[in-house]
Amino acid sequence: MVSCKSELEAAAGKPGREPFIKKICFFDMDKTLIAGNSGVSFMRYSFRRGKTTRWNLIKSLFDYARYRYDLINMEKAYKASLRPLIGVREEELTQFCEEWFDAVVKRIVYPEAGVTVEQHRKAGETVAIISNAVNYVVDPLGKYLGVSHVLATRLEVNEGLFTGNYVEPLCFRKGKVFWAEKFAKDLGGKLKESTFYTDSITDLPLLEAVKNPRVVNPDLKLRAVARKRGWPILTFAPPHASKER
Repeated sequence: MVSCKSELEAAAGKPGREPFIKKICFFDMDKTLIAGNSGVSFMRYSFRRGKTTRWNLIKSLFDYARYRYDLINMEKAYKASLRPLIGVREEELTQFCEEWFDAVVKRIVYPEAGVTVEQHRKAGETVAIISNAVNYVVDPLGKYLGVSHVLATRLEVNEGLFTGNYVEPLCFRKGKVFWAEKFAKDLGGKLKESTFYTDSITDLPLLEAVKNPRVVNPDLKLRAVARKRGWPILTFAPPHASKER
């Protein structure tokens, strides 16, 4: 019997030919694909729907301010934010996030976001959204943009109910690098050959780990770093209907 190698295997075995490496493009969510912070937006919507208290809303605004200035212990803040979810059914949060996305987030997606995602897809790259937000928040955006790969903070579920814990490591700072590296390896790609779009200085570890760092609407710290290193700085304009109801 004659064994037949695939075209990929044959190319990899020929002298002077490198094996095919899948190209990957990662996108952050907040202020990179959407004009705003998903956590604050979610809490405002939850307050209007009677799902959270005014104090929790105020606390989320305070935590966001600390996040923007890179002054927050994200692990500690995350665990505190998950306490109200203990005992809540997973399907309830899934449905609520879909309603929130349709009512609010869909109107604040940057027009350039879909265009840029499609450009990378047409170039043959695998596109993924990577975010510190929980996957229930990010999944509707992925569906809307046609991005099937979502890397986000996963919550621990027991018999359909949230336990109040998240799956470590948190998808933040070096944790983002961990999940991006795992995804690239599982896909047959290399993180060091990838592209990453983000707005936040907290994503510096992942920006430094990829071949093509792309900075979108950056905070002041990241803008300074990008200018110093010569990284492309992009400006995505918010849609006209970006004001939340």
